[in-house]
Amino acid sequence: MVVWLPGNPQTSHCSLPLPYPTNYKTSSTRPEQRERKREKMGETVGNRISVSEEIINRAASQAMRAHNSGGRPFILDKPRGLSVAIFAFAGSWLPDDWFTHPPFGETTMDTSTFPSLRSVGNDEVAVVNASFLRRFKAIIDQLSLEKEVQKVVVDKKQVLFTGHSWGAAMAILATLYFLEKGGPNQNPPRCITFGSPLVGDRIFGHAVRREKWSDRFIHFVMRFDIIPRIMLCPASIEHQQILNHFNPRSEFYGKPIDPHLAFYLKVMGSASSVATHDACNLMGCTNPLLENLRNFVELSPYRPFGTFIFCTGNGKLVVVKNPNAVLQMLFYTAQLTQEEAAEIAQRSLYEHLVYDNEVQESLGTQNVVYLDSLEELPLTSDSGPAIVNAALNDLGLSTEARLCLRAAGGLENRRLRNQAKIDDNQQKMKEELSKLRGYQEKGETLGLGYYDAFKSQEEKADFDANVSRLVLAGIWDEIIEMLRRSELPDEFENREELIELGTLYRRLVEPLDIANYYRNLKNEDTGTYMTRGRPKRYRYAQRWLEHAEKKPSGWRSESCFWAEVEELCSIKTGSNNGPLQDTKKQKIQQLQKRLIEWIHDGCLGKDVVLEGSTFVKWWKTLPSEYRSEPESSMIANLIHG
Repeated sequence: MVVWLPGNPQTSHCSLPLPYPTNYKTSSTRPEQRERKREKMGETVGNRISVSEEIINRAASQAMRAHNSGGRPFILDKPRGLSVAIFAFAGSWLPDDWFTHPPFGETTMDTSTFPSLRSVGNDEVAVVNASFLRRFKAIIDQLSLEKEVQKVVVDKKQVLFTGHSWGAAMAILATLYFLEKGGPNQNPPRCITFGSPLVGDRIFGHAVRREKWSDRFIHFVMRFDIIPRIMLCPASIEHQQILNHFNPRSEFYGKPIDPHLAFYLKVMGSASSVATHDACNLMGCTNPLLENLRNFVELSPYRPFGTFIFCTGNGKLVVVKNPNAVLQMLFYTAQLTQEEAAEIAQRSLYEHLVYDNEVQESLGTQNVVYLDSLEELPLTSDSGPAIVNAALNDLGLSTEARLCLRAAGGLENRRLRNQAKIDDNQQKMKEELSKLRGYQEKGETLGLGYYDAFKSQEEKADFDANVSRLVLAGIWDEIIEMLRRSELPDEFENREELIELGTLYRRLVEPLDIANYYRNLKNEDTGTYMTRGRPKRYRYAQRWLEHAEKKPSGWRSESCFWAEVEELCSIKTGSNNGPLQDTKKQKIQQLQKRLIEWIHDGCLGKDVVLEGSTFVKWWKTLPSEYRSEPESSMIANLIHG
């Protein structure tokens, strides 16, 4: 049986009449009961996420209010007595604002606006919903948002972006936009969403976690709400029907949807494919058939990120941070039996519009479970801590679901163990680098740069240096392979000590790799070092430093100095003005400028300008028109100085 209840604008921001399942449970705990539960549960949600319950409730209220507002892209709320300014984004049910093209409407992220949303080492750009990105850029272009945010920053108030449904996607992108622009002394913005669709792919979430922004995003999700799962399903005619159902400007607004069950099953079927594929990866499945599946089944690129707070519907909250676990929960918490299928499908629409009431009730009871130790979750409903089990049962998590959550926790712990293994190897790496530093300094005292000494391989010290080079190559290649297979924590590439160690390694050891490459004439068979011979370990380390310094790609190429010299040496200079000579002339003059900068910054040692070095011998043969001033005079002073 389904009862239809008209919305009451005095008690709810939603005036849309929707089907209300008769067995839907809402919290009715009295204030004194709430206080006793708070004492029993200990840490509150507000304490855990560093946002007070009062602000969360205010954000939910404003998000629902903005969702139904017309004309303005956002509303600004500055509550009295609270040091926060809430920017709540309006909603949209226009199909073009959700999907631009089938199957999933994705596009690569605009890295000029969001430079951090990429995988640094792997050099892959994140994927985002094209419609969301297009509409957010239109909001930014109006300038009013930036002006209002700047006023709030000047007033020393916390900026909080919020939104419900489509507005939540705008809130996410706004938060990322201002995190990218934030200054060192500026309080970073926060984001709280309600019923948000998924916005970006795995790399999108990876980048947010790498930048340590993940805790800035809090997502409330009702157990059966269809919208947080809708991006897991390819665009179809059913999507437009659902959007029209929610759209106040549509002739189908609020009318019963005959195929709502078919749409729900379609979305959950797609969610099943995505969750199953990812679960197999979590559990270490290496069957090639798993990847072949992608050739026959269209899998959504979208993945969750941030902290998710699942509302059970009866006053409990379940908090999850692990993104792989969240994906599994988006699938398993919305399972249904044949008997309850129609009711659950209708409930998936209704729940999308009751966040303000449900969040307020749940925050009042503070009946909260934090799924921090996923590998320790009970597998059956009658084992483990009673509080945890009750919450998992309320979310309908089966033994199979709990196994998937355990697998997600297992992957997270394996990544941490791999990082610990690398940390244990750091001392060995530093010892080998110290040996090579001594080798470099000894060469300078003898008047022979270590690049040329290593290339000649005439002394035992050259042999010992080669051993250290190979030992370090093995360690770093293992690190790069772990990164390529996503077997390290997302924050790994942004660790200051890793960037410093990688930079020292690259500057000290890559010249030896270049010397070995050209000593063995690999350039004749394979091609130049820069185009065909450069190992990934150096490319990754260079990208880490460039990202940390917010420099463009190729800016920190000082460790490739000798490769550029070798390449230029192979091109004969001539008196003609052909394109090849013009290009070489530009490269030589550019190299001279960068050489002065690199030596001045300490990126290159002065051994490169020793009288007998390959560089100096080559440089002295250059015609005068190939030398640029004042760099040429400065190089001459370094050589004779």
